[in-house]
Amino acid sequence: MSDQGQSSEQAAKNIFSLNVDGYTAQCFLPVDGTIDKIVYMHAAMPDEADKVWQLLSCKCALICIGGIDWNRDMSPWYHPKVFAQGEDFAGGADAYLKDLCNRIIPEIEQKLNSDIIIEFSEKTARYLAGYSLGGLFALYALYHTDLFDGVASMSGSLWYDGWIPYIKAHEMCRKPEKIYFSLGDKEAGGNARMRTVEEHTAQTEQLVREMEIMTVFEHNPGNHFKDVPLRIARGIDWLIWD
Repeated sequence: MSDQGQSSEQAAKNIFSLNVDGYTAQCFLPVDGTIDKIVYMHAAMPDEADKVWQLLSCKCALICIGGIDWNRDMSPWYHPKVFAQGEDFAGGADAYLKDLCNRIIPEIEQKLNSDIIIEFSEKTARYLAGYSLGGLFALYALYHTDLFDGVASMSGSLWYDGWIPYIKAHEMCRKPEKIYFSLGDKEAGGNARMRTVEEHTAQTEQLVREMEIMTVFEHNPGNHFKDVPLRIARGIDWLIWD
């Protein structure tokens, strides 16, 4: 995999924005219009997807879905706030995931197919990528849908209470091809709950590996907020690299 990423000219030519049932979809498409890999992601920052697209080395379609309620839609079950200035996590992932798989993704792909003349075939591989709570959501989705061929969880919020017992007690809807994990090497700090993220990520990766799923657990320099687009791009590149 190259570290050069795509040229800004290439990135600028292939951006489309769609409105889907109150959500937004920012679509970054390959120049030649051929799509055999499509990556869906959720970004917390407005320009995050654009930066990720320019850093990617491997060819894919990248769809960034916006308009979500981060602490509600990305959280698998209720969890009280973990920071004094934060808010509770409402546990709305099941409802949002149903919308994502049954309404949002089909409408995005139908619009791309008919309006922008991009063809998706039955062989098109779909992946889900996310950072922080988005990384937790990407992993959680595997237990509720068979739509995705692999997921990338960058700095995933695997400190989340009940996560390890949940994955030990449940089965994935289907075994994905690949799962990518990463953390910053200074993330396991702060309060007692945050300090569990390293251990829980390692445990999750081990359980996944025991299922004979291809996986990797990478460490990046810095804390949770360092080089976020670069970390996401690294995860996606690993996920879709042939």
